[in-house]
Amino acid sequence: MKDLPQGAMTSRRGFLGLVGLSAAAVAGGGLLAACSAPSGPRPGSGGATAAAADKLTSLTPTYTAFPGVKPDLPGTVSTLPGVPDVSGGFTSYPAAPTAALTQKAGKGGTYKAMTPLWGPPPPGLASNSYFQAVNADIGATVEFQITDGNVYGDKAIARLAAGDIPEIMVIPSWEIDKMADFNTAVDKAFEDLTPYLQGDKVAPYPLLANLPTAAWQWSVWNNKLMAVPFPTEPYPFALLYRKDLFDKNGWNTNPKTADELFQLGKEITDPKAKRWAFGSIHETMWPTFRIPQDWRYEGGKLVHKYETPEFELMLEFMRKVFKEELVHPSVVGSKGANEKELMGAGQILVYRDGLGGWKELLQQHRGKNPDFSLGVFPVFAHDGGTPLMYHGTAAGIFTFVKKGLPKEQVEEILAILNWCAAPFGTKEYELANFGVEGKHFTRGANGIPETNDLGRKEVAYTYGFLGGRPLYVDWPYPDAVKLNVEWQNATFPHIEKGPFDGIRIQRPSKFSGLQVPTEDKFTDIMRGRRPVSDAKQIAAEWRRDGGDEARDFYLKVLRDNGRA
Repeated sequence: MKDLPQGAMTSRRGFLGLVGLSAAAVAGGGLLAACSAPSGPRPGSGGATAAAADKLTSLTPTYTAFPGVKPDLPGTVSTLPGVPDVSGGFTSYPAAPTAALTQKAGKGGTYKAMTPLWGPPPPGLASNSYFQAVNADIGATVEFQITDGNVYGDKAIARLAAGDIPEIMVIPSWEIDKMADFNTAVDKAFEDLTPYLQGDKVAPYPLLANLPTAAWQWSVWNNKLMAVPFPTEPYPFALLYRKDLFDKNGWNTNPKTADELFQLGKEITDPKAKRWAFGSIHETMWPTFRIPQDWRYEGGKLVHKYETPEFELMLEFMRKVFKEELVHPSVVGSKGANEKELMGAGQILVYRDGLGGWKELLQQHRGKNPDFSLGVFPVFAHDGGTPLMYHGTAAGIFTFVKKGLPKEQVEEILAILNWCAAPFGTKEYELANFGVEGKHFTRGANGIPETNDLGRKEVAYTYGFLGGRPLYVDWPYPDAVKLNVEWQNATFPHIEKGPFDGIRIQRPSKFSGLQVPTEDKFTDIMRGRRPVSDAKQIAAEWRRDGGDEARDFYLKVLRDNGRA
């Protein structure tokens, strides 16, 4: 029975120590048993809670729209509870960006900030003119502790376990979902921002007030506003491909079945040419095989994705993909392979990423290779039938402030995050995303910023993580913006309607802790180290070790919200 790697287990033990719990208490169900699965959040509770998101509005900032530029490509207004809109996009750049703020945000303070990055790290503050210029405009010093996004969750757990918490810490929601004891740790590690941002208290931070209320609702833990949210697209990921190389070689850009994708992979892969079809794609195969995003409610029962026949079909398909050696060997052999670099080098041609990864790759490579372009496969079903697509929540990344800082420092950090939340069309946004004109970028056709060699070396997506903003496809690449918005609008009708849509749930601690070790076991099946027939045994172990307890919790959530 495969478990977490030793290093992860060590970090997890330390993490348990941080929250004042023993590993035995969690393994024996003590933490989960202490929670009665209430229908709404309980102040101070570190356990599992659930509440309809609209019931959390009293904790969120008063929304005040920032008057800015409007997108020229329309999006899609969501009618699904808790699912964000497709916000449209910009195919042109404002001729004269205006300042969003009239005075310095900072007061001279110095703060460390931990953020992820899926790409080559830039030079540090002392030798990075981009960081220096942005800090000068802010009026405070932010020193980034940039961490490889592929192993970010492990690093974040280790920092929390050691009590080595920077003043500003960014944690994506998908990493939080894997942390067994985050519901309790969030209270011990991070500052309660409710007294600073609730209702009209947000007034000193007008750009934070411009964030959608739905995103703030997802920033509540234990009945307290604990983080600044990063609003996200409706979709957690897409299947991106190297459009320039596909066009050159005449490869199929619209596979309609799993078999067509497999045959495409065989056509592309040529190890002698150092070219493989795929990076890590198995998560995009989940909706392709119509596996529920988490739970399926049918016949009065909740069925988890691991228990479905569709999950076994997906395992069989991925096992075939690995057996045929269609996945890049660096991805097969390493959890932390940098798939963006492999895509940029043309060593993989198809990979899974969030839509933001599309922009990052273009910024990294189009300046050096004007032909570099990406596309996205239309969603399809494994059997050619009706497609299914997962959806994200209204916020997918959160910025936390270290607990115990003086009030003046918390306020200065929030002012910095307010600066970072400046939307597209402002001078602050331009500086954060492109650096200094004439130094890091020049203006090309229609005034669009074009990053130069120094910009590609020094400018990394860092300040953007520290303050969310109303989400538009606002890239300086009109061709890519059009493809992206068209894909989002075309995909929206296929979004799965889940049983818990619009309910803000803090997952049971034991259930969160099951995800990584359980999926490691399924990885063994995909890699050929265990037979597909073991899938039922793994699902049974998952039920025994906490899955059934989680099922009871989630069923009560449905009943308490009138959905069962």
